[in-house]
Amino acid sequence: MTSSNRSRQPNQASSIYEGADGYWHGRVTVGVKDDGRPDRRHVMRRSRADTVKAVRALERQRHSGSVRTAGRVWTVGEWLTYWVQNIAAPNVRENTAAGYRVAVNTHLIPGVGAHRLDKLDRSTWNGSTRR
Repeated sequence: MTSSNRSRQPNQASSIYEGADGYWHGRVTVGVKDDGRPDRRHVMRRSRADTVKAVRALERQRHSGSVRTAGRVWTVGEWLTYWVQNIAAPNVRENTAAGYRVAVNTHLIPGVGAHRLDKLDRSTWNGSTRR
């Protein structure tokens, strides 16, 4: 069988196709997830040309090693809970850890706990502080 008769793309190759929704979809394999499954990223655009540009940009990021890691980004509340349980508690006395838990659960998480860590900047904090 020659390569001109090939009916599908080779493994790990990017794909671009038109969906039933009228949009063009592109899928790029950028690596492997922690559980061993391939990490395939999806882009969706109205035109094929825009989809090709987005797929090529993802491929450039893959080759340069600058693709974001897979998974959901933590919120401030999730990080603070993790910090209290896994970082602070083993390294401080029990009364101090209890004080940290109270401060985090009573004051910090209700105020800023819903914010995503990757979206934080000065404007996030300026809007939630009282002067």
